[in-house]
Amino acid sequence: MSGFQVVALVVLALLLAGNLTVIFRRQVSRRVGLPWAVVWAVAAAAIIWPDSTRLVARAAGIGRGADLILYSFVIVALIGFYMTYVRLRRIDSNLTLLVRHIAIENAENQKGASTPAQPGPEKNGKLKIEN
Repeated sequence: MSGFQVVALVVLALLLAGNLTVIFRRQVSRRVGLPWAVVWAVAAAAIIWPDSTRLVARAAGIGRGADLILYSFVIVALIGFYMTYVRLRRIDSNLTLLVRHIAIENAENQKGASTPAQPGPEKNGKLKIEN
């Protein structure tokens, strides 16, 4: 086993252990954590048995195992970027709706009050609007 394989396997083992720890502590859901555990395990298997990637690549019609790994990474990265973009757009839209709602509510409250509404103290992480 080469030096790279040893270092890479140690890093992957630490990533897998950390991943399983956050799953067991319920810091992330199993739906999110288990696919990452599979990624770390598959990466370790590919490092331990590098010829297996060549066999899978040939079965998929790709010449080399390294090319299979590169193509797979690019596809997964593009999917991840797209999902992040969609999520950020949804958050932006929700934030816009929230700001509009608060602005309309403040405007309606100011019609009946002589002083403008001021943000009040935070309670349980939620901002309370007081008149």
